[in-house]
Amino acid sequence: MTSPNFQNIFRKAILCLSETEVEYQKRFRFKEDALACLIGKLMPRKAAVLHTNRQWNSLEFVKNESGKPSLRQEATSVPRFEYNVSHQGDLVVLATGETRIGVDVMRIDESRRETASEQVDSFKRHFSEDEIESVKGGDKSDLKRWQAFYRIWCLKESILKATGVGLPDGLHNHTFQLDPIYEHIPGSSTTSSLYFHQSILQLQWTFEESYIGENHCVAVASESQSKEFVPFEMTTLSEMIDEADFINVTADPDEELDAFMEKPNKPF
Repeated sequence: MTSPNFQNIFRKAILCLSETEVEYQKRFRFKEDALACLIGKLMPRKAAVLHTNRQWNSLEFVKNESGKPSLRQEATSVPRFEYNVSHQGDLVVLATGETRIGVDVMRIDESRRETASEQVDSFKRHFSEDEIESVKGGDKSDLKRWQAFYRIWCLKESILKATGVGLPDGLHNHTFQLDPIYEHIPGSSTTSSLYFHQSILQLQWTFEESYIGENHCVAVASESQSKEFVPFEMTTLSEMIDEADFINVTADPDEELDAFMEKPNKPF
């Protein structure tokens, strides 16, 4: 973050976002979180330009009454553009589609004081008996148990984000049946998980699960019965703003960079 190249890219990025979006990233205490927020605002803009053929400066993003963000578009717009963003650990992930969609990413953290079994016990009100068994059952290492825990948690969060109802609907109402043959390991992916809402199977939803890198679990919920898996593509901040329009021309990018650089790094 101290390189002149990064700082030049950051200055340009500030000019490519709305004033509201720039102000929002200032709320984060740590550099890493502020940067993830910035990237999370740029990614949907880039994707919307590619998907809808609209101009960067014509895009307007709004939030519904539940706080779920979306692209403002006419009711008859074709193709539709739906998206969701999540960031945690070292990744910012974007999922897009033409139907309701949600994504969640979690970094698998074995450094917690409690074991995975202890963690799921403390969260058991959010888990079904089968889900608890997926974490605690069998003869497996604590890493495998953590992988199962984070996998289920990402699935639950992804459907809450896709529907936009959030926690009031209760994580315990959203349960998953995992394929016992599939092994969730780095580089793997699956669409085999079955989703139940209040114990009723919901076949209209597909869940794409990925294990990215060495320790990031990702789940995408899409309102589609297609089991075709679309892998994530890595991109850079520079690529996101390539050919982007300046829409925040009154911003002072040097001042914004100074404010960003004054933030502390995460201690963990």
